[in-house]
Amino acid sequence: MSANTSILITDCLQNDFVGPVGRFEGLPNALHVGHDESLRLLGRNPAEGPVARMITWAHAQPDEILKVIHVRDWHDSSDLKQRSHLEQFGRHCLRNSIGAEFVFDIQNVQANKRLEIVDATTLSNFVDAHLDDVLRPYCTTAVCVGLMGVWTEAKITFLGYDLRSRYPHFRLAVCSALTASSSRENHFVALDQLERILGVDVIPSVGEFIEFLGGKVEDAPLIGFSQKHPDVQVLDKTALSDTDRKLVRYLFRGCRHVDVRTLDGGFSGNFVLGTKSIDLHGHEQVPHVVKIGPKALIGKERTSFERIEAVLGNSAPRVADFADLETRGAIKYRYAAMGRGDSRSFQKIYEAGASDQDVKRILDSVFVDQLGRFYRAAQAERSDLFQYYDFKPEWASSVAHRVGEVLSAPAGTDSLEFPGGRNAPNIVKFYGQTLAALPRIPRSHYFSYVHGDLNGANIIIDGQANVWLIDFFHAHRGHVLRDLIKLENDLLYIFTRIENEHDFAQAIQISELLIAIEDLAAPLPALNAAVTHPELRRAYRIVGLLREHYPELVHADRDPSQWLIGHIRYAVHTLSFQESNIWQKRWALYSACLAADALTQRASRVGPLRVDWLPQAITTPGRLGLTIMPGRRDYGRSLDEDLRVLMNEHIDRVICLLTDDEFHRYGVNDLLSRYSALGIEVEHLPAVDGRVPGRTELLDAVSRLSKQLKDGENVLVHCVGGLGRAGTVAACFLRSRGFEAPAAIDLVRKIRSPRAIETELQERTIREFPN
Repeated sequence: MSANTSILITDCLQNDFVGPVGRFEGLPNALHVGHDESLRLLGRNPAEGPVARMITWAHAQPDEILKVIHVRDWHDSSDLKQRSHLEQFGRHCLRNSIGAEFVFDIQNVQANKRLEIVDATTLSNFVDAHLDDVLRPYCTTAVCVGLMGVWTEAKITFLGYDLRSRYPHFRLAVCSALTASSSRENHFVALDQLERILGVDVIPSVGEFIEFLGGKVEDAPLIGFSQKHPDVQVLDKTALSDTDRKLVRYLFRGCRHVDVRTLDGGFSGNFVLGTKSIDLHGHEQVPHVVKIGPKALIGKERTSFERIEAVLGNSAPRVADFADLETRGAIKYRYAAMGRGDSRSFQKIYEAGASDQDVKRILDSVFVDQLGRFYRAAQAERSDLFQYYDFKPEWASSVAHRVGEVLSAPAGTDSLEFPGGRNAPNIVKFYGQTLAALPRIPRSHYFSYVHGDLNGANIIIDGQANVWLIDFFHAHRGHVLRDLIKLENDLLYIFTRIENEHDFAQAIQISELLIAIEDLAAPLPALNAAVTHPELRRAYRIVGLLREHYPELVHADRDPSQWLIGHIRYAVHTLSFQESNIWQKRWALYSACLAADALTQRASRVGPLRVDWLPQAITTPGRLGLTIMPGRRDYGRSLDEDLRVLMNEHIDRVICLLTDDEFHRYGVNDLLSRYSALGIEVEHLPAVDGRVPGRTELLDAVSRLSKQLKDGENVLVHCVGGLGRAGTVAACFLRSRGFEAPAAIDLVRKIRSPRAIETELQERTIREFPN
């Protein structure tokens, strides 16, 4: 044994688990991973696919470099100890059967190399098997151990656990491209668990996995590569390196000819190529898109896309093949319904003057038909959006450098002066000083899977007007508004050209309107008629189309702080874009400065509890106020401090609209008893968030409220946010005082928040309330 020896352990790479099966063929047993996952591991030709490439390299390494251990299920149906296992999972991998055979060649091995074959009969490879004996010589050595095989959530996870427990010195890694389960979701959940709980490195590409085991990628050539076919012709000025050209030829190894041209999209250092290919029989194949880049990044994009592929359905591409060679990697995407003709990016179509109707059709396809599949499954999660959007005080120096470039002036002042004499608080100060002082209490926002880097170049429209998404490198579970915020940013500061100070003066009026919005679910306010620039007016209309998707995504979480955080993140990032001219960057900078100031002001409100009172001329001699739930733990509030505010406000009675579960959810289980202990009378009128109390209960409550105010009591009404349910009760009280419904709603929104009274049901209840 050499000190540099690494170990490769394969698990259950046998016909009964992963052997090739047709898409519509029945599975041989309950443990087979199925057609799609088998195809992903083995490729269309198992002698040339990812597993074959890995095994061919491994079998060619001497034992002092790489010890290879193949674990196989090896069952005896006559063994009573194995009977329950076979009854549970069905007959599989019976000794000397075809189903028990490996899916790779174990005869093609370097001379003098000894393959260790371990026969397992249970879910653990250490029970009634000799794996422990094989590994004992390495038990005190910090060797690299790589795992591949099936099932990720069972055999691979159990193997990882046993190895971590028994051999803590081992450095463990698993290759996601060489492991599988029957469920893609379970596969990735298991990989996440392996990484987070067991400390197993998850490596996305075969090339990186070989390097982890001490090998060199150049020693693992692509199998099936032909020196004759295909001929690759580049139709534009794209300069493919020799390695990139080899990757294209390998991915189309069943073709005689491939035409490639560059599409838009892709992160730095990548090529995104549209292809037209002719197979060896002269047939034109369906269109494909090939993504080429650094192998680590390409591997990450492939695994990111595989996480979401099934949900996107027929609207999304499919991974037809993938490979890596030397330092580069490539993915071949198949677009099953992509029509013939040239494809163009959304950015190019927009900049060419597409009508609002065409733009809406494209945006609806993206945000409803495709990404909407993720968004509709969004769930509220506690999160620190500053951390999520990667805000760090240490970015201040790089932001200062960009600001200096954009304004050609020092960036160290408290405010920045923009063309036309406009001033705005300095964004550099926000990063360097304000950010660290802002409250960083995680709050509840909606999260779902998102594209993660949606821009106009990643939305492709083919010759038949079908809409496709590309570049899933950044796909992840994240803030549900992220894609919309990102595309809005690019629409304004990249797509919309402004060229001079006059254009700039009009453009910033759009920013001022957007940053002043208090309710993310409300329609955009009308644009000032003084904004006459046609492209700016057009951009504002399209922003309105994007915002139409907000209400269904944010639900009751309509606080604009979440948009401000995302907007600052992307507007500041725009300062480094080559695509934006100096006036667009100044516009983005001005917007970021205003948004940061607005966010700072909103954060400063998280101080003493604020009670908003209706005009006393209406309620005299008593008073009626609205507030949020005192002591909200998700806002970092102190119940003791908030109750002191209520005592100082001389509150006599509280109408609490929380449901029973909300007390626990927001960390104020004893709120009602704490009111009573202070001598505050309590009326508990529970109503579900977004809804209203029952009609009889609401009529009775307003009747009592009127009497209490007449008796001179100071009454406080609250729900969780003090907006929807509480606002409805206050407006119904105004109706009882003779207010028409619109006037009642307007007054409550004026004194409390433009977001008060949140749902159509609540507005209808107010309209129908007798006055």
